[in-house]
Amino acid sequence: MANLASTEFLSDVEPPLVVFDPSKVHWDDTADVVIVGFGGAGAAAAIQARELGADVIALDRFNGGGATAYSGGVTYAGATRYQKEAGYEDSADNMYRYLSQEGAPVSPETLRRFCEGSNGDLEWLEAQGVPFNGKAYPEKTTYPPEGFFLYFSGNEKVPSYKKNAAPAPRGHRAVGPGFTGAVHFHALRNAALSKGTRLIPHSPVRRLVTAQDGTVIGVEISQVPESARPQHDALYSGVTPMKPFAGAKQEEAIKRCAIFEREHSERKLVSARGGVILSAGGFVFNLEMVRKHRPVYAKVFRSIMRLGSMGCDGSGIDLGRSAGGATALMDNFYIGRSIAPPVGFVRGVMVDQDGNRFLNEDAYNGFLGKAIGDLPGDGKAWLILDRKAFFASLKQCLFPGKGMYLYTLPSLLNILFGGTRFAFRLNGLAKRCKLQPLSLQRSIQANNQAAASGVDPFGKSPDNIRALTQGPYFAINMDLSNKFTISMLFSLGGLTVNEQTGNVTRPDGTAIRGLYAAGRSAVGLCSTAYMSGMSIADTVFSGRRAAQDAARQKSPVKDKAIA
Repeated sequence: MANLASTEFLSDVEPPLVVFDPSKVHWDDTADVVIVGFGGAGAAAAIQARELGADVIALDRFNGGGATAYSGGVTYAGATRYQKEAGYEDSADNMYRYLSQEGAPVSPETLRRFCEGSNGDLEWLEAQGVPFNGKAYPEKTTYPPEGFFLYFSGNEKVPSYKKNAAPAPRGHRAVGPGFTGAVHFHALRNAALSKGTRLIPHSPVRRLVTAQDGTVIGVEISQVPESARPQHDALYSGVTPMKPFAGAKQEEAIKRCAIFEREHSERKLVSARGGVILSAGGFVFNLEMVRKHRPVYAKVFRSIMRLGSMGCDGSGIDLGRSAGGATALMDNFYIGRSIAPPVGFVRGVMVDQDGNRFLNEDAYNGFLGKAIGDLPGDGKAWLILDRKAFFASLKQCLFPGKGMYLYTLPSLLNILFGGTRFAFRLNGLAKRCKLQPLSLQRSIQANNQAAASGVDPFGKSPDNIRALTQGPYFAINMDLSNKFTISMLFSLGGLTVNEQTGNVTRPDGTAIRGLYAAGRSAVGLCSTAYMSGMSIADTVFSGRRAAQDAARQKSPVKDKAIA
């Protein structure tokens, strides 16, 4: 056996162990398919591989769940019976025409295959026990309120998109109270285990095991003993993604957990006859990796909510790189900036640090966040409202209606504590916000002209264009560094894969035998343009794809007897 030369890793990953004769290696365990990371993608892969008759071991750094268990539990799908129940007509072709406008890092053929299979994937999820419902919420929202489980989760209703694809709600939220990612995951977990998947928890994978020709034949884990697992779980709970203002404490928990794992672990080897599937999430909780690819997000990490689990540390991506895998779109992130509800905010004008309008305010929240994050000056922006729009927004925040307080509270906190400015004239507002007065005047004048004509150059829906003419004028602070904006972040880039099989590919496009990637460890359907529900939909699409190919590859490995 030999170790490959070291490369640059920003996670706790080592170069592969090269095995000259697999039959002379003591394997502590073996399976047809070995899955690294038991979240949404890993669980989907495990179920699919078991349905094809493969023996499956799923490894997880903690106890499973990953980012999926913390998520909203939304699956993006078209031509479903739930849409029909709600009175909406949709088709795979209509869905394809919409998603084609959003842009995807996959081929048109792969995107069409996803659209044509999305209803089947949803029904497959339902067969595993994930509950869905057709109660639709028709208004613009980041997430449907309690009692609603189908909604417009992207830009479907934006006029420029409506020209080429009829709007249809495709965000299918798993049924349950609050964020229902845990409902989605636990249904898959139970299905995977009941079908015979062997879950080995508290076992971070430190390196791959390869044959001399580079084929991946197994992994080496660093297993935490059972007696130390309660402490390990307690450290894991130190990262709760939906808790605002917790960035510094999360970093401390991450450091303590890394030290704990180094002091309390035992190395073991697990072989894979068919393949290893990397489904260990993205890297939003690896601050050094974020800093390398998007420095501005690392700079403001204390002011944003990073979505994921402590396991989203980039180790899955680094494991793939260690075997020669290429990465792409590593500087792409979902950064969500929700301004609706209240609806009145959508009718304002968003301007940059100079006072120039730069986006369509009723676009999907991920587009808003990305546009702000791409601005010079580390993402500085203001939302301009006149008296009527401001007080209408404030009223909606204070009296949002049943089940909506969770969604209006962030905007209310931002109004009260985020540094809101006001002045009776635009020139005075520009001075208080350090904007260029002429630029701000032009931005508001252009908006008022769009309100009169009903045509907005940025593509805002006519229903949401309002003239801003009544002083005093207000500016809501939308800076990335403003902790009261409650920005949400996770990574989208990852390992490149063969779109037919899910195999990790090298920079020259050739596939690495025995190695697959799925979910946020890989470049996927939503790695260039994200909208709610696409990440979970991609975990199912990519997880099942990788499992189908890996299960077919289960050539026998002559393992030494397992003690």
